[in-house]
Amino acid sequence: MRLIKKFIYLFLFIFAFNLNAVASDLDKIDEINIEGLQRIDVETVISYANIKYGQIYTDELGNNILKDLFDTNLFSNIQISFDQNALNIEVQENPTVNLVKFKGNTKIKDEELLIEISLKERSVYSRTKVKKDIERMLSLYQRSGRLSTEINPTVEVLDNNRVNLVYEIEESDVTKVSSIIIIGNETFSSSKIKSVMKTKERTFLRYLSSSTNYDPDKLEYDKQLVTQFYNNNGYADFKFVSSIAQLKPNTNTFEIILKLDEGKVYNFGEVSVSTELKKLNEEYILGNLFIVENELFDSSKIRDSIDQIREIAELEGYSFIEINPITNKDNLNNKINIEIAINEGPRVYINNINIAGNTRTIDKVIRREFNLSEGDAYNKFVINYAKDSIRALDFFSEVEIFEPKTEYPDKVDINIIVEEKNTGEATIGAGYSSSTDASLQFGLKENNFLGKGQKVNFTSSFSNTRNTYNIGITEPYFNNKDLSLTTNFYSNFYDPNSVNYETEEIGFGVSASFPIAVDRRVETRYSLFNSEVKADSNATAYERLLSGSDTISMMGYSFIYDRRNSRYKPSRGFKFRINQDIAGVGGTSNYIKNNFEFDTYKRLSKNLIGAFKIEAGNINGYDGKYAPLSSNYKLGG
Repeated sequence: MRLIKKFIYLFLFIFAFNLNAVASDLDKIDEINIEGLQRIDVETVISYANIKYGQIYTDELGNNILKDLFDTNLFSNIQISFDQNALNIEVQENPTVNLVKFKGNTKIKDEELLIEISLKERSVYSRTKVKKDIERMLSLYQRSGRLSTEINPTVEVLDNNRVNLVYEIEESDVTKVSSIIIIGNETFSSSKIKSVMKTKERTFLRYLSSSTNYDPDKLEYDKQLVTQFYNNNGYADFKFVSSIAQLKPNTNTFEIILKLDEGKVYNFGEVSVSTELKKLNEEYILGNLFIVENELFDSSKIRDSIDQIREIAELEGYSFIEINPITNKDNLNNKINIEIAINEGPRVYINNINIAGNTRTIDKVIRREFNLSEGDAYNKFVINYAKDSIRALDFFSEVEIFEPKTEYPDKVDINIIVEEKNTGEATIGAGYSSSTDASLQFGLKENNFLGKGQKVNFTSSFSNTRNTYNIGITEPYFNNKDLSLTTNFYSNFYDPNSVNYETEEIGFGVSASFPIAVDRRVETRYSLFNSEVKADSNATAYERLLSGSDTISMMGYSFIYDRRNSRYKPSRGFKFRINQDIAGVGGTSNYIKNNFEFDTYKRLSKNLIGAFKIEAGNINGYDGKYAPLSSNYKLGG
């Protein structure tokens, strides 16, 4: 009986094993058929689907294939079936975008909207991407105060699985701020608090100002500014109780209500410094701080003191330090004791560099001022230098850099927040003087052409004694390298009443500028121009000797040695520049022109910076030839 049972168990086991083997063979993927492809290769689809020949097909595998293929955003529809060891995938490819058009936009140009969107010509159409692009464009409109703008996408189907993507935009009016109500302020008046804010109330004098536009992000920034203002004036406990922005009935204006709690005023208490770094002297650091015991508490002085300590540490070779200002409130005496602990910090690396606020300037223009990239070691000195370099572009009214921590303990993000300003100028003017009689000036200038950082200018002036024209173009980063190229064409006619001759000059020049070190730069240039002097009928013998025509072919260079601590607002260091030009590489004039400039800066107090500048030069002919009259140095007025 036992023998029979064992035989039955063995038979069932062998049967189940063979049945499973048969089932496995039936579920094995021996063939993969993909239909509906037009642009995409079969191998690409198989790679995206993460499937292999010989793999056992299950419902879970089929669901994963669907998910992986839909995640590519390449297909609008996918169907999967499995039959007789064949996996059949039928797809419908998303169309390609033939053309992107905007309709109804008059306040924001097509070029600005194109910068915001990811779906452009020849990219693969996706509803998900369209939705994200609309959100980005709406955000652009909201930043300009047009909160009720609506954008509706429509698709024009073309042949060969192509589409035209049309965004129909209904632009709303700018939402203005009608009033700002401050509640809870006792020390500072409402007008003083409003003067700190970037958001302003609509008035007749601010009719065309964008500061009266309602922007929720700008309002949050205003709250930070007001908090900082109170903290800088002794109120360390200041906080906002509530902030309400409500749309007034039957209007397109917002009323902002800010309720605040000022808290009590504090003075600085005891100040101490402790450090584990051998090269940093605690007494020396303490003597260089801006914090003074018993003075009114000012949080900006703590920040300035930290910057001062970092500067001292960097001069001693410490790039990675931790400065921890510890504040201890003495509520009994209304004082805040400050203890500054300085330690050598761990190496920190940059995770992401994020740029915001640049509605016109492309990211590349800002990013190229950074000598740091994602993954580089964090360096506060380089970041501060980059901030000054961005400010020195003169494209932005505000530049702020924040360094929030990330989920990784050894990484920080670099968030660059900018506020753009007008970079173009159009000038026209008229005048009258006894020396020139009537005069007219006209000019067009753009320092950030198309948001690419290029400089373009055209200026001209007309009078009885002088006519001038000048056209100049500068590409500051040619071929995405720190190589600045400049070309200019000019014409000058001058017939002063004080002399009996007239001069006329016409020519062009090209120059290239590039760095040879962090603090050294070289500029090379070439110019070709014609200078003509015509003596009047009543000219003296000397003035008749000056007359004639000269063609000047001139090459030159400049060497710039810049040791200032900031290009934007220097307070320490110097800048030296030497210029040398030689005329005689062709042409009719031979001369050498030398010039040097020297600027030095020194901080005299916290709010006062001293500067000393000197410039000198000389010009000499050679081979029996001289410089034309127009090239001579001229005394100032």
